[in-house]
Amino acid sequence: MSSPILNPEALERRTWHYIQSPAHFEVAACSCGNADTQWSEFRHHVWCDPCQKDFVPEHNGVFDGPIPIGVATMLGLNFDRFNMETGKVERLNHESAQYEDAAHV
Repeated sequence: MSSPILNPEALERRTWHYIQSPAHFEVAACSCGNADTQWSEFRHHVWCDPCQKDFVPEHNGVFDGPIPIGVATMLGLNFDRFNMETGKVERLNHESAQYEDAAHV
């Protein structure tokens, strides 16, 4: 079951989020049934627009277990992310497993 946040001031804010939505990674839908959620501004939470709430998903899809990056890529998953502090896209370098500024890749 999804649990709503209780005290936003006590939560840690994200500094980045993946470019692909939580649904691409098979993150659990909201308790209302909406699977078209977005990354919340708070770590470990997603946002349900119809309910207007941040919530902790029941499960984290592919993030709940080990997933080889090559296999994930073949399945169409993209781990590039948007850096909310700089406003830039960061691409995952599969060889170094480090993020790089997409403008310089």
